Amino acid sequence: MNTKNLHAFKLDQDPFSEFCDDHLQIDESQETKTDSMLVVHTPTPCKIPDQYKPLVLHSVLHAFPKNYDLYLPRFDGECKNVNAEQHVQNFESFLDLFEVDEEDVSIRIFSLSLQVKVKSWFKSLPDASISDFRQFVKVFLDQWMIWQNLFLIEGEYNQLKRLPGETVQQFSARFNQFYYSMPVRIRPTPRFSLLHYPGAFDSEMEFQLRERNIATLHEMQNSAVNVEAHLLIQRARLKEEEMKNIDLAKSISLDVKLDVLASTVEEMMQRITARIDYDVQAHHSLIEEE
Repeated sequence: MNTKNLHAFKLDQDPFSEFCDDHLQIDESQETKTDSMLVVHTPTPCKIPDQYKPLVLHSVLHAFPKNYDLYLPRFDGECKNVNAEQHVQNFESFLDLFEVDEEDVSIRIFSLSLQVKVKSWFKSLPDASISDFRQFVKVFLDQWMIWQNLFLIEGEYNQLKRLPGETVQQFSARFNQFYYSMPVRIRPTPRFSLLHYPGAFDSEMEFQLRERNIATLHEMQNSAVNVEAHLLIQRARLKEEEMKNIDLAKSISLDVKLDVLASTVEEMMQRITARIDYDVQAHHSLIEEE
């Protein structure tokens, strides 16, 4: 009987587990002939390590691929770039890379790919409740695809902002549609929605909304229309004053320029007049000398 691929839990390199004796592998030296019958030592079942308790495992297990941990994809439920379904796809590619066909290897290594809170979830499963890889994948996806979708929904809600060119009414309609379509288990309470809604606007409008004593989301959204109307009027008046100041500055600047020009022209005329007077006097002097 070929036993080179059969190994004890010891090959899992789990320092916290209790293992069976070395006789987990078949001891061919104990084969004897008694009445032409072959006597073979039967492996003794050993204690399953705590990290594998949700798995149904046989007493004799196949070895892990060499250096598997260098290529093993991990999943902690937090990474936004990899969801639960993608992790399964990555793990299946890992199995293909190492040509893993044994169920006991697949389910044990898959359990090792689970990290942090996902690992805690796995350990909380009932003992011996998972017997094969397909079942493991189904249980895993049923749990973590739902939670990851909820996580994405919650993240999108937190990122809701009023878009450029969007009216208050249009944004409020979009906000309400998203808010009331959220699963109840993650939908913020009405009180928290009141805290979140003003943050979707610019800082000036947010400040005005938070200054008001508002009890409901509906009232907050109606107030937002009024607040924006008042802010638009204020901004229009400020713009008008700004334009007036600009026009006044331009007018003052023009007057100054005209004064400078007039002064320059007057100075030039005085110089011309003085020159003419000088020339006339010189001319008279020449006449008198003659």
